[in-house]
Amino acid sequence: MPLPTPPAVEPGPVVALMYHALHTGAVPDGQDPHYTLAVDEFDEQMREVAAAGGGSSAAALLDGTSQARVLVTFDDGHASNHALALPLLSRHGITADFFINPATVGTPGFLNWRQLREMADAGMSIQSHGYDHVYLTQLDAHRLRQTLTAAREEIEQRIGTPVTLLAPPGGRMPKDLLPIARECGYTHVLSSEPGVLAAADGATGPLPRMAMTAATRHVTFQRWIRRDPVAIGHERLRYRGLALAKRMLGDTGYERLRAGALGVLGRRA
Repeated sequence: MPLPTPPAVEPGPVVALMYHALHTGAVPDGQDPHYTLAVDEFDEQMREVAAAGGGSSAAALLDGTSQARVLVTFDDGHASNHALALPLLSRHGITADFFINPATVGTPGFLNWRQLREMADAGMSIQSHGYDHVYLTQLDAHRLRQTLTAAREEIEQRIGTPVTLLAPPGGRMPKDLLPIARECGYTHVLSSEPGVLAAADGATGPLPRMAMTAATRHVTFQRWIRRDPVAIGHERLRYRGLALAKRMLGDTGYERLRAGALGVLGRRA
């Protein structure tokens, strides 16, 4: 059954939400608890997005087939995207981009190609998260071109729809990523940096996204989908602090610090 068309809204600032995985109780193995939301919480968020004028994939906005002011995206290709997110998105008449790694497709806890084709048939956008979730900052220019091209070509072959969008794993973006991504056939790069974009933006720079986590308060989500400049500005400041830590510690050092901090929080919960 085709998805209902989200209500048309006037062009203006747009906010993109970045999700990862959902759960119905205990967080499944392989999913990062920090980036895993309860399914009931996601359902309520999508209900509010639909009531506020509808949501869509970034692909639909960028190709001119949507004027939604809230974009919905998922990274990593967890199995919950098909089992839990897809039915709710369909119920609320919302499309989304799903950024996947071909190397993890069909492995335990992740989507398989049949599920991804079902999602594409339901109107979802299947896009590239790199080939194997290796941070792109760890690759030289030659290897970067290889992995981006291989990811795009395999997804297009398996799904049968164009792959034009790239979301770098972990939000790690080497300084020459944009021109290399365009050489490899991508039209836009979606970052993990918070912010809003105008409906026509994105041709010359990465598109910002707001990371939805288990710690995101509902009132904060509501302010984000209203594109509240104070709430989004606060998140940008927090992101800059984390980005500084990543630069100082490097990818490995930062991941160790993050894992330790989340472990302490988990034991206190």
